[in-house]
Amino acid sequence: MRIIDADSHFQEPADWFEKANPKLAAELPQMSAAEKLVDVVVGDLFASVPPAIRPDPMKLVPPKVRDAYEDFIKGGEPPLQVVEAGAYLPAASEPEPRLAWMDERGIDMQIVLPTLGYHPYRNAVRAGRADLALQTLDTYNRWAAERLHGYTDRLIPTVVVDLVDVDWSRAQMRMMRAQGATVVFVKADPQDNKALNHPDFEPFWAEAQDLGMTIMFHVGGGRAPMHPGWGNMGDDIVTFYRLASIARELVPQMAIASMIFGGVMERYPRLGFIVSELGIDWLPHFIETIDAQADMSRPKMLSFGRYELPLKPSDYMQRQVRVSVVHQQDALRPTIDRIPEGIVVFSSDFPHVEGHQDAVRIYDEQLGDVSQSAREAFFGKAVAEIMHV
Repeated sequence: MRIIDADSHFQEPADWFEKANPKLAAELPQMSAAEKLVDVVVGDLFASVPPAIRPDPMKLVPPKVRDAYEDFIKGGEPPLQVVEAGAYLPAASEPEPRLAWMDERGIDMQIVLPTLGYHPYRNAVRAGRADLALQTLDTYNRWAAERLHGYTDRLIPTVVVDLVDVDWSRAQMRMMRAQGATVVFVKADPQDNKALNHPDFEPFWAEAQDLGMTIMFHVGGGRAPMHPGWGNMGDDIVTFYRLASIARELVPQMAIASMIFGGVMERYPRLGFIVSELGIDWLPHFIETIDAQADMSRPKMLSFGRYELPLKPSDYMQRQVRVSVVHQQDALRPTIDRIPEGIVVFSSDFPHVEGHQDAVRIYDEQLGDVSQSAREAFFGKAVAEIMHV
């Protein structure tokens, strides 16, 4: 049985950016270690909340963990949870040890996304340096391609783009495709104040299909903006984060729905989409909802035009969309039993704490009595179909 890991990461060295592009690094304001932690934990969720009323995200962290982290940034040992996840293993950042790590677990192929590699871009955007933001992504893409050169038959580098500049993004895809990348990381939110199915993005989707690329919507580039008032709840970070978790589930639903109802999947039937670290619990209701929107026999208050695409929305989902599971966030059952076979797929999220180094064993046990075809689809066959590998 072939096993394809739809979501893993580099754990880039802390100084990767300074070494890869020292001139550009010197132009950007530096993020503290604490700011980087906040960026990983809540990211863009805080962007819509005025700084004066933002809760302190560190208050969500248990004192024992917070103390361990604060000790680490002062030069002490890293937190145990991070160590257990494998972030300090050679396999986290080097291809040869990564292949050995995969072989021990029976994993044939991994998609590799950034961890610290995305920070310079977010830092540039946060600092209002849009002129530098694309340069940071170009730096990461070249670094990742060089890191995995000669290994892309099993380790697939992900090209990171920003559709604020469609021509630049297309050029990055072409460059990285020549280096073995077959996955492109696109933010799962409106870009340049345009929905993802806007005509301005059509050349990007067309070229992605022509190049044989698969689109990745990942939590690191898709955090639903919240109304500022939802962040204004005194110092109640626990409630804020739970509301943010609920809002996060809307991100993939809106992105996928725009691709279906906007006709992108119909126009580009060989273009696959992988949704990672954005949950799976929402899938049964979402699939029912999009099919109901296309059912012209039912009255709809806000649907004034007829649904005229040749396939049902759920058929586009089954043909072109895969959603990966994450250990600390998702339970396979009963979600996987309530949706068409092959939509939910395997990922380890290695070496992040949300995942698990024994993900293959954990999910194999959760699958229990499912059919062999469902097991094969989950572990690799379904994602291989949309990636054409």
